[in-house]
Amino acid sequence: MDSPMKIQGQFQMTSQSQVNTDALLVFHFILQSLEATGSPPRLLYQFIQSFICPSEIIYEEIVFNMETYDKVISHGCAVNDMVKQLSSHEAQHVVIFITNHCDEDRGDLFVSPGSCITMTEVSESLPL
Repeated sequence: MDSPMKIQGQFQMTSQSQVNTDALLVFHFILQSLEATGSPPRLLYQFIQSFICPSEIIYEEIVFNMETYDKVISHGCAVNDMVKQLSSHEAQHVVIFITNHCDEDRGDLFVSPGSCITMTEVSESLPL
């Protein structure tokens, strides 16, 4: 029986470390059936707040479920509304996370909690 792999590591900042304090937007798109609490994007946001002025960092989380055409339209409207709301924020950097999972047998990505499609189908359905 194999023994579990041990991973060791630590996080340190030296006296020579520098932290970029430019304004930052963090976007997190997450599939409706997944839990965002404790997710890497949220942890990043909470950690980076120690270094960036609160008015210079924004965290936006959008839950997605594209099971029907109406839900796709609703998601698009939510994204457009968010972009309009944030357009006045002069962020120098944007980080985008997409939290999803894939079909264990085929590797297709889920577009709703109970439905997945291939990347080819996704790319073919997007208007240019």
